[in-house]
Amino acid sequence: MTVKARHLRELLDSDLPDPNLVLIEGRLEVIPVDDLDTDRFRGALLLVSRSELLARGVDEDSSDEDLERQAATISTAVNELGG
Repeated sequence: MTVKARHLRELLDSDLPDPNLVLIEGRLEVIPVDDLDTDRFRGALLLVSRSELLARGVDEDSSDEDLERQAATISTAVNELGG
């Protein structure tokens, strides 16, 4: 699974309340935090929230290069979960 800059851009640009990027059934999806407790997203792996990205100094005006660096960090962390 690979997170790309476009996934983080979607998260940052989302109009959802408190959006989060999750991995569910092999796909990445941006969902509101309240949806994490629903049956539809049971078992989803929370990767990053918009507020976490903002705390890292990444925002809507960040370059694709900055977003790719953050995406690579997230991808590495997720891939290391498997062993």
